[in-house]
Amino acid sequence: MEREYLRRQNSGPQRRPQLYGRGRGRGGPPWIVWVLLALALIVLATVAVVKLTGGGEAPEEPPESAAPAYSPPPESAPAPASAPDPTPEPAAQTPQAPQSEPQDLGSLMAADGFGYAYYHFDEEAANQYILAVDAAGQALSGTASLYSLIAPTSMDVLLPEEYLVQHNVNSSDQRKALDRYLIPSINAVNPEVKTVPLFEALRGHCREAIYYGSDRTWTQLGAYYAYVEFCGAKGLEPAALDSFAKEEYQGFLGGLAEEAGEAYALDPDLVAAYLPGGKTSLRYYDDDGELAEWPVILNGEGYDSSLLYLIFAAGDHAYKELANEDLTDGSACVVVQDSFGNYFIPFLTRHYQKVVVVDYRYYEGSVKELAAREGAADVILLNSLFLTSDSSAVERLAGLFG
Repeated sequence: MEREYLRRQNSGPQRRPQLYGRGRGRGGPPWIVWVLLALALIVLATVAVVKLTGGGEAPEEPPESAAPAYSPPPESAPAPASAPDPTPEPAAQTPQAPQSEPQDLGSLMAADGFGYAYYHFDEEAANQYILAVDAAGQALSGTASLYSLIAPTSMDVLLPEEYLVQHNVNSSDQRKALDRYLIPSINAVNPEVKTVPLFEALRGHCREAIYYGSDRTWTQLGAYYAYVEFCGAKGLEPAALDSFAKEEYQGFLGGLAEEAGEAYALDPDLVAAYLPGGKTSLRYYDDDGELAEWPVILNGEGYDSSLLYLIFAAGDHAYKELANEDLTDGSACVVVQDSFGNYFIPFLTRHYQKVVVVDYRYYEGSVKELAAREGAADVILLNSLFLTSDSSAVERLAGLFG
């Protein structure tokens, strides 16, 4: 690993930047190229949806690109063809409506002391993302298997559709964006990419603490349920949740609380950490280009409450390595992530001797070369749905596989 591959150097865990505002970057090929690519993708996605719905019924329309008021998906939406069998649940949970009416705070909505980030579907950026995942799969073909996981945000997972419709919440339909557009299109363009749908799995746990109310990310419990879905797609037996020692810390106030400011006081969150156990360790690059040691999950006692998210895998860094000395099989994977991945990657140490992690926002090397050098059989692309609406961010991601 060479220092010039790092876009940003750190002396320690850092506060993550807020990259997911309403605006999106511009740039890329001429507009006519995107028009042609979009048309091709729409045709492929339509074919995929027709196959899913069976025969000549009209396919579901994709989400509106102009971020209209919320509209619910059909009552019965078939899963994408490549979706693994859902994880058995004792009883699926249903969302519960807040007692208060929602308050619009600009970049977020709040109700009952809980904050929800808006999501706005962008067709051009979504098509750009689909092509980026396809290109990544093609680049890795013959080197490693590519798994694609897109994490939905809390709004559509935790809130009833009726509540969003009743209050005319101006946020695009995430279930439709994921299960009717992004995932079927990726499957149609490149069937070798192993897509792992997460929306329904997370919604089945919607009354549990799977998202922070004061931050944009999921909690480590939410990441655990995503890990279970990944294991199902990979053919692994997921570690039971009660096999992890649990630590809890009170008073976390994240990025949404900062954005709300004095306009609305969001309730502090409880931070629950599930320790990987065993002889696990983590290293990341510091300012001098040296690998610094850090716990996979740090003890958060005495940590500033606003920085508690940094206890998970040392926060955001261009490059990190997690190791499990209890495994000696030489297994390795590469994770390409944003901040959502920090809660997810500790669980992978139960299955891989080495987990190499790069943050697409800061890393500047070649993921294909990295996977080959590490002997990684799997590359896991894990990012939030926000990325798929940000053209400049997608360009950064695509550059890792060029």
